[in-house]
Amino acid sequence: MNEIDQLILELYQAEAPVAPSSEAIWRSVERLTGRSETGKAWRRPLPRRLAIAFVLALAGALALALFPTHRHSPSGAIPESASAAELLRVLADRGSPLPDVPRGSFLYSGGTRIILGGGTNAKGQNFNAFYRQDWELWVGRDGSVRSRTVYERKPISFPTERDRRRAKHYTEHVWGPADETTHSLRAYRAIFGMTPGALRRLPADPRALTRRLLVAGRSNSDERVSHDPLQMASMLLRAPIRPAIRVAMLRALATLPHVRRLPDETLAGAPVVAVAMRVRIHAFVGPGYLYYDHVLLLDPDTGQLIGARLVGRPRSGRPSAARDATCRWTWRQAVVPTIRSRPSAS
Repeated sequence: MNEIDQLILELYQAEAPVAPSSEAIWRSVERLTGRSETGKAWRRPLPRRLAIAFVLALAGALALALFPTHRHSPSGAIPESASAAELLRVLADRGSPLPDVPRGSFLYSGGTRIILGGGTNAKGQNFNAFYRQDWELWVGRDGSVRSRTVYERKPISFPTERDRRRAKHYTEHVWGPADETTHSLRAYRAIFGMTPGALRRLPADPRALTRRLLVAGRSNSDERVSHDPLQMASMLLRAPIRPAIRVAMLRALATLPHVRRLPDETLAGAPVVAVAMRVRIHAFVGPGYLYYDHVLLLDPDTGQLIGARLVGRPRSGRPSAARDATCRWTWRQAVVPTIRSRPSAS
């Protein structure tokens, strides 16, 4: 059994709730806040070509699967019996894991992303394969964004032996590093759903912040992309938000009734805690929906977001298989002085 099969087996031993629609999430927030947002008219999204280029560079197919191992309670003394809301509030009480980003400096995020891709070989046969990418992101308070991705040419694994056999007759494309920099406020808003100034003014009240997460998610009308609050939180945590907002982000997620806790895991030998939300998006081909579990992995001592994943949920009721894990990644973050600086290896 490979690591992806083990991931699926451990994640889905217990059934999870049905994915709520975006309207159901909104109704839950409205009940919590006593404020109606569903009747408002929403601003048209920015040009999709610009948005797609940077969103794909930031998030891949967005979403992910890291290596889980044994279930345990980490040294942070957060019992596994604690709910997702209790876990997130405890982590928020520990404060922001990152300092504020000074003007002129940048928030650096970088790591490894593994995505499920594929192709068509010389015989006209389709196959799926997992590919590794090294990605980096620099975001400044002035609206500057740099995204760099290095693609590995060869697949690192295959969902099935049939995929492996078919890939032998496929000639891989040679992809050079993708390195894009923008200083456009329109591009910034396309990525994060708001301007740099609005991002710095995000409210520290958890329920008000929850509403802003949902508003930012709905600013992009492409229903083939997940806009759930976990997705928006993971995006905004890669921006130079105030430390108070990093803490409030965890408290905001704790207010959502659809967020649940998964068993604790380890990543590269270190413990992590996991929270998840079942989400649905419109199918890429034909009618209907695709269902995913969107999972965030957090450092149990600091609350730092260090990984995420999207795992596909079959609609047929069959058990999840290796091909259902569509994407996974990890990252680290630090404040750096320039748009080309990297944090030290320590």
